Amino acid sequence: MVDLTAEIGGVKFKNPIVVASATPTMDAVRMKRGIDGGAGAVIAKSLFGEAGKLGRKFPRPRFKLIDYREYPDYPKKLPHAFTLRSLEECSCFDYPTYMDDINRTKDLIKDDGVVIASLSGSSIEEWSEMCELVNKTSADFVELNNSCPFAADMGVKMGAGAVDVTYDAVKACAKILKKPFSVKITPQANNPVEIAKQVEAAGAYAVNMSARFSGIILDIETAKPVPFGAMGGYGGPYLIGYGLRLVSQAAKELKIPIISGLGVWDWRDIVAYTMCGATLVQSATSIMLKGYNVSGKWAESLAAWMEGKGYKSLDEMRGIALPNIVKTSDVPRKPDNIKATIDTEKCTRCGICLRSCFYDAITLTKVGAVINPELCDVCGLCTEVCPEYAAQLQYI
Repeated sequence: MVDLTAEIGGVKFKNPIVVASATPTMDAVRMKRGIDGGAGAVIAKSLFGEAGKLGRKFPRPRFKLIDYREYPDYPKKLPHAFTLRSLEECSCFDYPTYMDDINRTKDLIKDDGVVIASLSGSSIEEWSEMCELVNKTSADFVELNNSCPFAADMGVKMGAGAVDVTYDAVKACAKILKKPFSVKITPQANNPVEIAKQVEAAGAYAVNMSARFSGIILDIETAKPVPFGAMGGYGGPYLIGYGLRLVSQAAKELKIPIISGLGVWDWRDIVAYTMCGATLVQSATSIMLKGYNVSGKWAESLAAWMEGKGYKSLDEMRGIALPNIVKTSDVPRKPDNIKATIDTEKCTRCGICLRSCFYDAITLTKVGAVINPELCDVCGLCTEVCPEYAAQLQYI
């Protein structure tokens, strides 16, 4: 039987799937649904310190999906590349209400899943006060959220706008917290891995490398950002490449566990993150658009795939991709054992490959497109644009 459990700081997770801090974890009732849906843990929506309490009043509207409903056959089929633009700031609760809700969550969930409180302060005093309060709750674990992409735009020095004080803040919290904790790193820093190394040195039990970016989408008719007129967060499966890069780089530098999740949309993404070194994998976008029960489906698919491949535990495949990720300088420049070909039986003579061949190596004939090997650079673009998969790369 496959073992999907993971452990950080003595806290055991029944599987690596975590419902990330967002609207689906805004209170105890929703967090219970996350665990009932099959996740191993839930991270409560972040508690901001008093300096950032404006974020407790949610903007309306605060969600915008880009390139989602336009996908062919939606909603029967869902796209694998889109943007969820949002203005997810913090929990609507004040300090006492937040702590009560954490306790209520644990009362509801009991031992069926891990409850993670999430804190975000703008000063050592705020961090310290919140840590003292969360110590008195029944939270199993704590996330120190130093990644909020909006706080700086709100005029508050926290999150992505406070990376320069990360070490001091984490060090202060480490002295106070009586629970295992992770630190959520912003991906918008010049070198997130260096910040992660500081976090490790400051005493964190784990580092979370899966925060969102911020930016705008502009309506050119009104010249205004949509839907709420300000900077917003960017999430969605198109970001997984960046997330995997961060995790793989951090895994080579850190000794503490890594929590990942940027761009998770499928159980295969959990495999990919684990192979790049992650211990836990979280998602918010998938939960929002597929429902809480997707976690249980992922866990079942993950276990079935691992059993078929002969993996007995997550530990066996954690980090196995790292030796296969080479430096750009080591990538083969023009190997002589590969060539581009076109299967004329599949070719419909649509001509799409011609407009993407900048080496003039493709000719359209009566029997289909033909590649001149003397001109072909083997760049592979024709194989990517061919709608019939007639263009192929062959190793010889």
